[in-house]
Amino acid sequence: MRIAIMGAGNVGGGLGAALTRVGHTVVFGVRDPNSDKCLAALGAAPGSTAAHPREAVEGADVVAFTLRWDAVPGTVAELPSLAGRVVIDAMNRLGGDPGRSTSQDLADLLPGARIVKAFNTIGFENLTTAHLRQEPAAMFVAGDDADAKRVAMDLAAELGFRPEDAGPLANAKPLEEMVKVWLALTQRHGRGVGFAISEG
Repeated sequence: MRIAIMGAGNVGGGLGAALTRVGHTVVFGVRDPNSDKCLAALGAAPGSTAAHPREAVEGADVVAFTLRWDAVPGTVAELPSLAGRVVIDAMNRLGGDPGRSTSQDLADLLPGARIVKAFNTIGFENLTTAHLRQEPAAMFVAGDDADAKRVAMDLAAELGFRPEDAGPLANAKPLEEMVKVWLALTQRHGRGVGFAISEG
């Protein structure tokens, strides 16, 4: 699968490294492919490439957004229509309108895109080490398109997470709030801590 990742920072780089490890083709959508940040992401994801965002999404089966929100509108403005594409929102709103999720805003900016929320409730370091855990960490996925949600859940499983259907895209905001709980837990347990499902 060809996956375009908008951004090559901590989350984008970690996701890219994890996805190339399981055999996916990754292209980072960035404005400066020669930046130190992008070069580090490329080095951690063997076989990956970098291109301007418009070029990166060409032919991509999945587009993942891992940017700071303030960079999103400008990036989206340069993209072709993503109507019908699977778009994974791995971002968290730490500023701006507290009543809206980044997924809601992304849906407004990308009419027709099949948006799912995923890969946002755990620290970036865990994206590349999920497969090494004794107890799989849960990866919550929210979305309104069943097929797009399945794509994201399958990717999460490939990386070593236990994918969990977190309901409709309206639940993206609660998932963003969960990262605040995760950050609090890191103070005691370190950044390797993750949420898990207990069935009993």
